[in-house]
Amino acid sequence: MTYLIYSLTGSLCSYFSCVNLLPRKLNVYKKLTLFLYSFMTVYLFNRMFGQISTFLTYGGILIIAMIFSKFDFFASSCILFGYIYSVTFNYIIMWLTGYFLRMDMAELLARDNLTIMFSILYCIFCGVTTKMLGWFFHKKLGLSNYLTNRHLLKAIFTDLFILVFFYIFNFSYGEQLGYNYGVIALNGILFLLLFTITVFLMYSIYKATMGEQAYKHRMSQFENLRIYTDRLEMSYGTMRKFKHDYMNILITMSGFMEENDLQGLKEYYGEKIIPISHAFTESDTKLGTLSNIKDTALKSLLSSKFIYSMETGIKAEIELTEPITNLYMDSLDLSRIIGIFLDNAIEATGETDEKELHFCMFYKEDNLYIIIKNTALPPDYSLYELREQGISTKGENRGVGLYNVSMVLNHYDNVVWNTVYKEPYFTQELILMHYGNKEQV
Repeated sequence: MTYLIYSLTGSLCSYFSCVNLLPRKLNVYKKLTLFLYSFMTVYLFNRMFGQISTFLTYGGILIIAMIFSKFDFFASSCILFGYIYSVTFNYIIMWLTGYFLRMDMAELLARDNLTIMFSILYCIFCGVTTKMLGWFFHKKLGLSNYLTNRHLLKAIFTDLFILVFFYIFNFSYGEQLGYNYGVIALNGILFLLLFTITVFLMYSIYKATMGEQAYKHRMSQFENLRIYTDRLEMSYGTMRKFKHDYMNILITMSGFMEENDLQGLKEYYGEKIIPISHAFTESDTKLGTLSNIKDTALKSLLSSKFIYSMETGIKAEIELTEPITNLYMDSLDLSRIIGIFLDNAIEATGETDEKELHFCMFYKEDNLYIIIKNTALPPDYSLYELREQGISTKGENRGVGLYNVSMVLNHYDNVVWNTVYKEPYFTQELILMHYGNKEQV
């Protein structure tokens, strides 16, 4: 009975350290698969091979979880970090227990009631704290939004993988030496030191990546603003030229009318007036509606995207009939989301004959609605699958955009995201509720 409880709690700790730190929730079937594999390998092989069986248990958990996450190195790194965390604090608590009870692990394991109590309490501790860590990493810090460089993630994964291998080898070898108080204390100190160094390195990478992302965003915002300003200066120059010629045009037209020279007036109108009217392009009129958006970063982004779309021959319609002042979401997050939507829309629209793109923002019952509608070919995947990593209509392993959108929106409980395809239109709709951007707990 003691061994059964020990195996059950041990497998639960492995399960918690894996599932609770994943960036995306697994369905019940996948969770059950991971738990059953963990329990069966611990129960069947731990008694025969001892702690060295952990290579089989956790190696299998890692492989299964990587398959479930479609070999996402970020998710795999979270699993490895969870294991390092659980083992480190297992040894620290074990050491503290032995210190206060004045016994080593051999004595502790010889007492069934103490073994059961320790296993259950640590299992609860592991489940609660890994859940809190998962919330902190993915909801509070939003690590998945910043750690997107695949080469960097591979390096982090490799580092953590080597560290986990060292952990398992160390306590497997310690079992051969015997779990005396000195071995447990040494391993506890060593694991705590390695864990602290790992946390420091991960934090340094996180801060450096955040700084890089902020710099790229500022440069992108500056470039978008430059394009928007250049367009405004061009329109202003055209207006000044028209204002300068306005009185001369009227005087000349009145001369034709006084002489009743209708033919001359027609020729003058065709040669002089129409070319001037062409200077006020339709795109300038449409882009002028962006003045209703009061957030500079978002306005400059939209201007850049629509200028590009119009230059590529896309028939863009912009509907902004009221001032947009409250976004109900962080401006950087919203700009990133809309940028992804518009990039996808422009690319998809270019593949169709109609080449239509519609964009509108408006308030309804104090909620902000953002709708992007474009012509597109029928998607090869279901609308739900398009939000998963690695799924895209652009080719294999190129589906990152909508996955990143879903990662950003995971931080908000006041946003509704609807995706609809009704031939030939693909529609993305965001509804931002007016009660603020509370993070999910």
